[in-house]
Amino acid sequence: MTRHSLEDWCRKMSARMWGRQRFITQGCTDRQRLSASAVPGAKVVLYRAPPGYGKSVQVALAANIRDPEHESAVYINRRSYPDARDVTDSLFAALVLYQLEGPESRGALKSDTDTIEALRDALFNAKKTIRICLDGPGEGADNGDLIEDLICETPGNVKFFIAPGSTGALPRLSLMTGVVTYGADELAFTEEELEELGEVTGIDGLEAGNMIQATGGWPALVRLMRQTPNPDLPPESWPETRSYFRDNLLSVLPDNARRFVCNAAMLEEISAECYDYVYKTQQADQEISFLNEKFALLAPTSSSGKRLTMHPVLREYLRSVFSATQRERRSYVLKRVAFWHWRRGEYLHSINVALEASDHRWARVVSDSIILDVALRQGEIEVLRTWFEKVPARTIKKIASLSIGYAWTLYFSQQARQAEEMLASSRHPISRGLGSLDEEGWRELVKAIGKATHDELPESQALCEKWIDAFGDRNLVGKGAALTCQAFIASSDRRFEELEELLHKAAVANQSSNQFYAFIWLKTAEIQTELFKGDMVRAMHLLRQANKTAEKIGVPKSFLSKMLGVLELQILLEQDHHQVSPESAQISFDFALNYGVTDILCGCTQACSRLLYHQGLRDRAMALLEQARLAASERELPRLNILTKVQLAEFTLLNNEELEPPILPDESELSFLPNQNRAIQARIALVKSMYRLRLGKQFGVAGNYAREALQAASAISDARTRVAAQYCQALAAFALGSSKPAKRLILDANLHAEHLNCHFTPLWIKEALLSLSPLARNLFDDPPDTAEAATTRDPEVRAEDLSAPPVPGHTDSVITVRQISILKCISSGMTNKAIAERLLVTEDAVKWHLKRIFSELEVTSRVQAVTEARLRGLL
Repeated sequence: MTRHSLEDWCRKMSARMWGRQRFITQGCTDRQRLSASAVPGAKVVLYRAPPGYGKSVQVALAANIRDPEHESAVYINRRSYPDARDVTDSLFAALVLYQLEGPESRGALKSDTDTIEALRDALFNAKKTIRICLDGPGEGADNGDLIEDLICETPGNVKFFIAPGSTGALPRLSLMTGVVTYGADELAFTEEELEELGEVTGIDGLEAGNMIQATGGWPALVRLMRQTPNPDLPPESWPETRSYFRDNLLSVLPDNARRFVCNAAMLEEISAECYDYVYKTQQADQEISFLNEKFALLAPTSSSGKRLTMHPVLREYLRSVFSATQRERRSYVLKRVAFWHWRRGEYLHSINVALEASDHRWARVVSDSIILDVALRQGEIEVLRTWFEKVPARTIKKIASLSIGYAWTLYFSQQARQAEEMLASSRHPISRGLGSLDEEGWRELVKAIGKATHDELPESQALCEKWIDAFGDRNLVGKGAALTCQAFIASSDRRFEELEELLHKAAVANQSSNQFYAFIWLKTAEIQTELFKGDMVRAMHLLRQANKTAEKIGVPKSFLSKMLGVLELQILLEQDHHQVSPESAQISFDFALNYGVTDILCGCTQACSRLLYHQGLRDRAMALLEQARLAASERELPRLNILTKVQLAEFTLLNNEELEPPILPDESELSFLPNQNRAIQARIALVKSMYRLRLGKQFGVAGNYAREALQAASAISDARTRVAAQYCQALAAFALGSSKPAKRLILDANLHAEHLNCHFTPLWIKEALLSLSPLARNLFDDPPDTAEAATTRDPEVRAEDLSAPPVPGHTDSVITVRQISILKCISSGMTNKAIAERLLVTEDAVKWHLKRIFSELEVTSRVQAVTEARLRGLL
């Protein structure tokens, strides 16, 4: 090639490549965490991921420079070559040199080794930052060796952005320093990025969270989801997805690799050993190595590097391909997969696959350990519920372990009556395995804990104590479950001091026996306790801690994520109700309705119904409450029935234009645990107070009911009911002409709620009172009267604050919420006078509080007080 023709070739190739670069980046936004500026110290940025993860887009975006005086870029896309195999190192060097220097490079374009040396010199002596962006380079002879040499020989201002032609290309780069690698996990979209993208391009009402859940953030699938007319259908069923996988993935795989990935998709977890066993081959290792090296379609699981997984959407698509092309082999293959896992003691995988194969004959020879492990220890209730419903009843009743396991599943599916019938059938004389099961007390354990799921808590408490005495020393799995049940009962009855000891005992037993299901319920009890207290800060901390621990010890995620999701919804509602959508609320409610015990279902029902009502979806809110009430009636759950009636009475009061009294349960119906009764009494008194306020008279009676609710709520540390009661008490006092105490009550309630990060409750009760009484607007709109506050006498303040409870979540501290508020004011640099005006107290009262704070924190100055409070987690 002559010098002139070489220059023409470089000009033509450069035009092609930069045209492609402009096309690829059209409409794309820089993702900051993947941009060139995000890794300023990196010499090389490598993009290694399966097709469709936007590697080419990132390389093309890296070629966009914003400061031509100090930066220049080279962009080479291998697909623009007429025949990539003919592009020698010297041609490659000439193209790079031409893009750097343009026509001025003419003297160096000689189509031989001199061109390579000229490029080396140009890069070495460059004063600007140079980005060399390479899309599709391959192995050693395909310019790979030259690229690696240039990386090693050029100074730090020469940076490389590379998407190799295959994931295994340029292998030595991963061993070099200064190399940053982005894989599929990093290239996948996050919710935040999709939300930002939605603001720029519009996502047609699709929620970012739903898109991530459906697609796993795979960029190609995200784009397809935005295009498909049926985004609510499973992604693998979209015609766009099927065409994409067929034309852009399967079509480029060799026949052997294509056959392998379709077969591997039928496995629960992909491994060479399992594949070779199921399909009777000896080639799985080679195929896995090839797929990983060329396409990165398989990734190690979190539990084992030898076990692999593929993207769930791709897996489901490939399973459909297998079923369509090898329909007659499908059941046979699934049975071999089930038997493989059964032999290895991986019982949950066995059940999952057998369920899919519609083959339940193996249930007749299932060992006791399998069903009890999956049911009682791993707690895969949803899987087992589906499986048991398809196993013939006569088979279940003949095998004691199946009867007991099914009873456990029914109890936790809120079908207590059927569970008791199944437990009774397990005693049939012909049942297999009675002796060994009775020796470890499995039947008695299921009954004891089943009573708790049916909200018969005193009976459950007594049976659990009896079971631990009789069987606890020889059945550690059962002991962890029984102790967890006792902890949940203590939480439900707000016996918080006793709960701490039970949490510790149960945690030890559960960890010793890898008791996953008890772990879930133990963490649920712990988080539920903070929800009872109204401490959303502590509740969210425990929830995140539970997720991290579960990930670390390998707790199955299906049931865990849904149960914690029900609790998280309640926390998020209080912290920032804008984060909770009606759709996510409905999903949580549906799960709680099927698998939640009374406290879980009641908390979720209240949260979801109030959210819907607040958003103007009043019919949906009432319908949801009616669903819960109907479930309580069908399942014979009196406490759930009463709690739902109280909530319905509150909503009816807000909706009813007539001044009819709300229909509330009678006190004689409260026959539950002592603190459960107090919680219900507080709620009933609150509704009665709201009714008197709505009448526009009997404000003294309204105040008395609010005070009654406040006392009951304070006795069980129920901060949210306490805040609502203070609002009602304030409105009653305001209506009677006591403006100052009313404002003080509102201020105290708000300070308390703010400290707990509990914001929806004040919003809810304020909106409720505004709809009930026209006087509420005057109270809430009228700013605090600091002159009135200044007349407050210190003895009153002292008496009020001495009776205030300690800060929730800090049981070793007697610092009150008001004193926390004073500490916050001090940390903002406010003077005593400014603090007094803000908190509606006198300066003497502030000084008195400061003395108490200094004494409690063992400090002598305001700065020390703030520092110590932060160390203790009080601020």
